Amino acid sequence: MKIRSLIAATAIAISSLALVPQAQAETFSWSSAPLTNLDPTGATINGGFTKFPTKAGMYIQQCIAPVGTARPATCSDTLQAWITTAPGGQSPTGGIVMKVAGTITGKGVTVDCTKVQCGLFFRYDHTAQSDTSEDKFLPISFREGAMAPFLATDEITVTLNGKPLVRNVPSNLAYRADAKIVATAKSGANVVLTSLTPDCSYANGAFTALKGAGQCALAYSTAATATTAAASGNFPFILVPGAQKITLKSLAIAKNKTKALPVESNFGETISYKSNSKNCRVELNLVEVKGPCTLTASAPAKAGMWSALKSTIKVTIK
Repeated sequence: MKIRSLIAATAIAISSLALVPQAQAETFSWSSAPLTNLDPTGATINGGFTKFPTKAGMYIQQCIAPVGTARPATCSDTLQAWITTAPGGQSPTGGIVMKVAGTITGKGVTVDCTKVQCGLFFRYDHTAQSDTSEDKFLPISFREGAMAPFLATDEITVTLNGKPLVRNVPSNLAYRADAKIVATAKSGANVVLTSLTPDCSYANGAFTALKGAGQCALAYSTAATATTAAASGNFPFILVPGAQKITLKSLAIAKNKTKALPVESNFGETISYKSNSKNCRVELNLVEVKGPCTLTASAPAKAGMWSALKSTIKVTIK
């Protein structure tokens, strides 16, 4: 009981200091309540930032206490929040509601937080995931009592063009690129997918970037079943310029004949052509051939949308 009282007193002291920065420690400021005597069947912690980092957003997760300077070995797969000024997460300027529970499961490991020290772990988000300068653990404690019947955490697999996505680890997504999404739940539950940001859209299994710069997030959720708990989370994406293309790679033309070339790229930019020899004469999108040559096709980039086009077309005589 003395140990439990000491843990509770420590948690109250930390909360009252609102995570005051220490030398070579975190720079954000957070206050919240309650942190002790929480309901093990499920509780809500209400908090907020009075100072927030400018470098990146932050994740808040319910985790076991870390050892030394290492990050926690086990964090909940579902009890976490993404705080960011970018679209898709919770704003750092408003109230933050964190759900916590007496039992957490992370990466297949289940922990009883009434017997093991757990708490809220703060860290930079995926845009600065290797930076540990804002890492901070805030202890919480649960009162004794029966916990709600434990339901296993559902295992959700989401793939992008056949490659599994990893939660909280960003993937690149190019403007208007083909991006087929397949989501499955081990329990067989239906997985609902939603775009969290207006710069991307999700429909009929396709996740589409509507810009070539910025960030997007794809959210998933499932309903609870008789044997598994409800699951939710999101996958972040970094938007990159789309690949401007011309479908024509080679051309065979009869000698002294003229052929029309594509006028626009796949993104509607006007294509300019240039011949590398006197065997071909190009005027606008028309090429006249006297012998084999190579043409260069080019089109300008559009900032925040797509990259410049520069492609070669091999011309032969048929």
